[in-house]
Amino acid sequence: MGTALQMLEERHPGPALAWAGALIGCMVVDALLGRWVLLPFFVAAFYGGMVAIDLVAYPLLEPWRMWLRTRGVWAWYIVEVGGLWIGTAVVFALFAPWWLGWDWNAAWPLRAPLGGLVLLSSAGVGVWALWRMGWARILFAAALFPPEAVAEENRVPQRLVVEGPYRYVRNPLYDTDVGVMIGTVLLTGKWFVGAVLAAYLVQLGMQLYLEEQELKTRFGEAYERYCRLVPRFVPRLTPVDPDEISGRRAWRSADYLERKELNQ
Repeated sequence: MGTALQMLEERHPGPALAWAGALIGCMVVDALLGRWVLLPFFVAAFYGGMVAIDLVAYPLLEPWRMWLRTRGVWAWYIVEVGGLWIGTAVVFALFAPWWLGWDWNAAWPLRAPLGGLVLLSSAGVGVWALWRMGWARILFAAALFPPEAVAEENRVPQRLVVEGPYRYVRNPLYDTDVGVMIGTVLLTGKWFVGAVLAAYLVQLGMQLYLEEQELKTRFGEAYERYCRLVPRFVPRLTPVDPDEISGRRAWRSADYLERKELNQ
Protein backbone atom coordinates (compact mmCIF):
# COMPACT_ATOMS: atom_id res chain seq x y z
CA MET A 1 0.00 0.00 0.00
CA GLY A 2 1.36 3.39 -0.89
CA THR A 3 -1.00 5.44 1.21
CA ALA A 4 -0.39 6.34 4.86
CA LEU A 5 -0.22 2.99 6.56
CA GLN A 6 1.51 0.88 9.17
CA MET A 7 5.21 0.87 9.84
CA LEU A 8 7.72 -0.60 12.24
CA GLU A 9 8.87 1.53 15.16
CA GLU A 10 12.50 1.09 14.10
CA ARG A 11 13.68 2.34 10.72
CA HIS A 12 14.37 -0.09 7.89
CA PRO A 13 16.10 1.93 5.16
CA GLY A 14 17.18 -1.12 3.17
CA PRO A 15 14.31 -1.24 0.61
CA ALA A 16 14.48 2.50 -0.09
CA LEU A 17 18.25 2.51 -0.50
CA ALA A 18 18.23 -0.65 -2.62
CA TRP A 19 15.66 0.84 -5.00
CA ALA A 20 17.54 4.14 -5.28
CA GLY A 21 20.84 2.33 -5.82
CA ALA A 22 19.35 0.18 -8.57
CA LEU A 23 17.88 3.23 -10.35
CA ILE A 24 21.13 5.18 -10.21
CA GLY A 25 23.16 2.12 -11.21
CA CYS A 26 20.99 1.63 -14.31
CA MET A 27 21.46 5.26 -15.31
CA VAL A 28 25.25 5.06 -14.88
CA VAL A 29 25.55 1.85 -16.93
CA ASP A 30 23.34 3.28 -19.66
CA ALA A 31 25.54 6.39 -19.76
CA LEU A 32 28.57 4.16 -20.26
CA LEU A 33 26.77 2.18 -22.96
CA GLY A 34 25.69 5.36 -24.71
CA ARG A 35 22.08 4.19 -25.07
CA TRP A 36 19.04 3.61 -22.90
CA VAL A 37 18.65 -0.07 -22.01
CA LEU A 38 18.75 -0.79 -18.28
CA LEU A 39 16.85 2.26 -17.02
CA PRO A 40 13.68 1.71 -19.12
CA PHE A 41 13.85 -2.03 -18.42
CA PHE A 42 14.20 -1.51 -14.65
CA VAL A 43 11.33 0.97 -14.47
CA ALA A 44 9.04 -1.07 -16.74
CA ALA A 45 9.76 -4.33 -14.91
CA PHE A 46 9.49 -2.82 -11.43
CA TYR A 47 6.15 -1.12 -11.99
CA GLY A 48 4.86 -3.87 -14.23
CA GLY A 49 5.53 -6.22 -11.32
CA MET A 50 3.61 -3.90 -9.03
CA VAL A 51 0.62 -4.01 -11.35
CA ALA A 52 0.73 -7.82 -11.37
CA ILE A 53 1.01 -7.94 -7.56
CA ASP A 54 -1.86 -5.53 -7.00
CA LEU A 55 -4.14 -7.31 -9.46
CA VAL A 56 -3.44 -10.66 -7.81
CA ALA A 57 -3.56 -9.46 -4.20
CA TYR A 58 -6.21 -6.76 -3.76
CA PRO A 59 -9.25 -8.52 -5.25
CA LEU A 60 -8.31 -11.66 -3.26
CA LEU A 61 -7.24 -10.19 0.07
CA GLU A 62 -9.28 -12.55 2.26
CA PRO A 63 -8.11 -15.78 0.58
CA TRP A 64 -4.52 -14.56 0.76
CA ARG A 65 -4.93 -13.68 4.44
CA MET A 66 -6.28 -17.12 5.22
CA TRP A 67 -3.46 -18.81 3.30
CA LEU A 68 -0.75 -16.68 4.95
CA ARG A 69 -2.17 -16.90 8.48
CA THR A 70 -0.15 -20.01 9.30
CA ARG A 71 2.72 -19.40 6.88
CA GLY A 72 3.96 -15.95 7.87
CA VAL A 73 5.31 -12.95 6.06
CA TRP A 74 8.19 -14.80 4.38
CA ALA A 75 5.70 -16.89 2.43
CA TRP A 76 4.31 -13.73 0.90
CA TYR A 77 7.81 -12.42 0.30
CA ILE A 78 8.54 -15.51 -1.79
CA VAL A 79 5.26 -15.20 -3.71
CA GLU A 80 5.58 -11.46 -4.27
CA VAL A 81 9.26 -11.06 -5.10
CA GLY A 82 10.17 -14.57 -6.16
CA GLY A 83 7.08 -15.15 -8.23
CA LEU A 84 5.26 -12.04 -9.36
CA TRP A 85 8.04 -9.45 -9.54
CA ILE A 86 10.74 -11.71 -10.93
CA GLY A 87 8.21 -13.42 -13.19
CA THR A 88 7.17 -10.08 -14.67
CA ALA A 89 10.82 -9.08 -15.12
CA VAL A 90 11.56 -12.34 -16.96
CA VAL A 91 8.62 -11.81 -19.33
CA PHE A 92 9.71 -8.22 -20.02
CA ALA A 93 13.30 -9.38 -20.55
CA LEU A 94 12.25 -12.01 -23.10
CA PHE A 95 10.49 -9.35 -25.16
CA ALA A 96 13.01 -6.57 -24.46
CA PRO A 97 14.71 -6.72 -27.89
CA TRP A 98 11.30 -5.93 -29.36
CA TRP A 99 9.92 -3.21 -27.07
CA LEU A 100 13.22 -1.44 -26.39
CA GLY A 101 13.16 -0.48 -30.05
CA TRP A 102 9.95 1.51 -29.65
CA ASP A 103 11.39 5.01 -29.52
CA TRP A 104 9.56 8.26 -29.06
CA ASN A 105 11.61 11.02 -30.67
CA ALA A 106 10.86 13.97 -28.42
CA ALA A 107 12.56 17.35 -28.60
CA TRP A 108 15.83 17.67 -26.64
CA PRO A 109 14.39 19.96 -23.89
CA LEU A 110 11.92 17.19 -23.06
CA ARG A 111 14.35 14.31 -23.38
CA ALA A 112 17.12 15.54 -21.08
CA PRO A 113 16.37 18.53 -18.83
CA LEU A 114 12.67 18.00 -18.19
CA GLY A 115 12.73 14.19 -18.21
CA GLY A 116 15.74 14.03 -15.92
CA LEU A 117 14.26 16.59 -13.51
CA VAL A 118 10.91 14.77 -13.26
CA LEU A 119 12.59 11.38 -12.85
CA LEU A 120 15.15 12.39 -10.21
CA SER A 121 12.84 14.61 -8.17
CA SER A 122 10.11 11.94 -8.15
CA ALA A 123 12.65 9.27 -7.19
CA GLY A 124 13.97 11.42 -4.35
CA VAL A 125 10.54 12.04 -2.83
CA GLY A 126 9.64 8.38 -3.37
CA VAL A 127 12.71 7.22 -1.43
CA TRP A 128 11.81 9.65 1.37
CA ALA A 129 8.24 8.31 1.50
CA LEU A 130 9.33 4.67 1.38
CA TRP A 131 11.86 5.31 4.14
CA ARG A 132 9.15 6.75 6.40
CA MET A 133 6.82 3.89 5.52
CA GLY A 134 9.32 1.17 6.36
CA TRP A 135 9.45 -2.32 4.86
CA ALA A 136 5.70 -3.00 4.91
CA ARG A 137 5.03 -1.44 1.53
CA ILE A 138 7.60 -3.62 -0.23
CA LEU A 139 6.22 -6.81 1.29
CA PHE A 140 2.56 -5.80 1.10
CA ALA A 141 2.50 -6.96 4.71
CA ALA A 142 0.33 -4.10 5.93
CA ALA A 143 -2.69 -5.25 3.93
CA LEU A 144 -2.12 -8.98 4.17
CA PHE A 145 -1.47 -9.16 7.91
CA PRO A 146 -4.18 -7.12 9.69
CA PRO A 147 -4.48 -7.30 13.50
CA GLU A 148 -6.67 -10.39 13.44
CA ALA A 149 -4.27 -12.20 11.09
CA VAL A 150 -1.28 -12.55 13.43
CA ALA A 151 0.24 -9.20 12.45
CA GLU A 152 2.10 -8.92 15.75
CA GLU A 153 3.65 -12.37 15.42
CA ASN A 154 4.96 -11.37 11.99
CA ARG A 155 6.26 -8.02 13.28
CA VAL A 156 3.89 -5.93 11.18
CA PRO A 157 2.57 -3.36 13.70
CA GLN A 158 -0.50 -1.41 12.72
CA ARG A 159 -0.11 2.36 12.87
CA LEU A 160 -1.29 5.21 10.69
CA VAL A 161 1.76 6.98 9.30
CA VAL A 162 1.55 10.77 9.38
CA GLU A 163 5.24 11.54 8.92
CA GLY A 164 7.47 13.00 6.23
CA PRO A 165 5.65 13.44 2.90
CA TYR A 166 2.50 11.84 4.38
CA ARG A 167 1.94 15.14 6.21
CA TYR A 168 1.42 16.83 2.82
CA VAL A 169 -0.37 14.22 0.70
CA ARG A 170 -2.07 10.88 1.41
CA ASN A 171 -0.46 8.96 -1.45
CA PRO A 172 3.07 10.29 -2.01
CA LEU A 173 4.30 6.95 -3.33
CA TYR A 174 1.61 6.78 -5.97
CA ASP A 175 2.41 10.35 -7.02
CA THR A 176 6.10 9.56 -7.30
CA ASP A 177 5.49 6.25 -9.07
CA VAL A 178 3.70 8.17 -11.82
CA GLY A 179 6.46 10.80 -11.85
CA VAL A 180 9.21 8.20 -12.20
CA MET A 181 7.46 6.57 -15.16
CA ILE A 182 6.72 9.89 -16.88
CA GLY A 183 10.30 11.04 -16.33
CA THR A 184 11.63 7.77 -17.75
CA VAL A 185 9.48 8.07 -20.87
CA LEU A 186 10.62 11.66 -21.42
CA LEU A 187 14.30 10.94 -20.74
CA THR A 188 14.71 7.67 -22.63
CA GLY A 189 12.03 8.00 -25.30
CA LYS A 190 10.93 4.39 -24.65
CA TRP A 191 7.17 4.71 -24.86
CA PHE A 192 6.55 1.11 -23.73
CA VAL A 193 7.10 2.49 -20.22
CA GLY A 194 4.11 4.74 -20.95
CA ALA A 195 2.02 1.62 -21.65
CA VAL A 196 3.05 0.28 -18.22
CA LEU A 197 2.02 3.63 -16.73
CA ALA A 198 -1.42 3.34 -18.34
CA ALA A 199 -1.88 -0.15 -16.86
CA TYR A 200 -0.69 1.15 -13.49
CA LEU A 201 -3.26 3.97 -13.51
CA VAL A 202 -6.10 1.62 -14.47
CA GLN A 203 -5.38 -0.79 -11.62
CA LEU A 204 -4.77 2.11 -9.22
CA GLY A 205 -8.43 3.08 -9.51
CA MET A 206 -9.45 -0.33 -8.19
CA GLN A 207 -6.65 -0.42 -5.64
CA LEU A 208 -7.40 2.98 -4.09
CA TYR A 209 -11.07 2.17 -3.51
CA LEU A 210 -10.28 -1.10 -1.74
CA GLU A 211 -7.35 0.44 0.14
CA GLU A 212 -9.32 3.37 1.50
CA GLN A 213 -12.16 1.11 2.61
CA GLU A 214 -9.64 -1.05 4.43
CA LEU A 215 -8.05 1.95 6.13
CA LYS A 216 -11.39 3.34 7.25
CA THR A 217 -12.24 0.00 8.82
CA ARG A 218 -8.86 -0.30 10.47
CA PHE A 219 -8.23 3.25 11.72
CA GLY A 220 -11.74 4.69 11.95
CA GLU A 221 -12.06 8.35 12.93
CA ALA A 222 -8.33 9.01 12.75
CA TYR A 223 -8.21 8.04 9.08
CA GLU A 224 -11.38 9.99 8.31
CA ARG A 225 -9.80 13.09 9.87
CA TYR A 226 -6.70 12.41 7.80
CA CYS A 227 -8.78 12.26 4.62
CA ARG A 228 -10.49 15.56 5.47
CA LEU A 229 -7.22 17.38 6.18
CA VAL A 230 -4.79 15.87 3.67
CA PRO A 231 -5.47 15.68 -0.10
CA ARG A 232 -5.36 12.36 -1.92
CA PHE A 233 -2.91 13.35 -4.70
CA VAL A 234 -2.24 17.12 -4.77
CA PRO A 235 0.01 18.06 -1.82
CA ARG A 236 -1.14 20.73 0.62
CA LEU A 237 1.19 23.71 1.09
CA THR A 238 1.79 23.25 4.81
CA PRO A 239 2.30 19.96 6.70
CA VAL A 240 -0.61 18.70 8.76
CA ASP A 241 -0.12 18.45 12.52
CA PRO A 242 -0.10 14.71 13.42
CA ASP A 243 -1.92 15.61 16.65
CA GLU A 244 -4.86 16.81 14.56
CA ILE A 245 -5.12 13.34 13.04
CA SER A 246 -4.77 11.42 16.29
CA GLY A 247 -7.18 13.70 18.14
CA ARG A 248 -4.60 14.63 20.77
CA ARG A 249 -4.78 18.29 19.80
CA ALA A 250 -8.54 18.47 20.41
CA TRP A 251 -8.06 16.61 23.70
CA ARG A 252 -5.41 19.07 24.84
CA SER A 253 -7.62 22.02 23.88
CA ALA A 254 -10.56 20.59 25.81
CA ASP A 255 -8.29 19.86 28.78
CA TYR A 256 -6.93 23.41 28.69
CA LEU A 257 -10.41 24.94 28.60
CA GLU A 258 -11.55 22.74 31.48
CA ARG A 259 -8.60 23.74 33.63
CA LYS A 260 -9.13 27.39 32.73
CA GLU A 261 -12.77 27.22 33.83
CA LEU A 262 -11.75 25.55 37.10
CA ASN A 263 -9.19 28.27 37.81
CA GLN A 264 -11.80 30.96 37.25
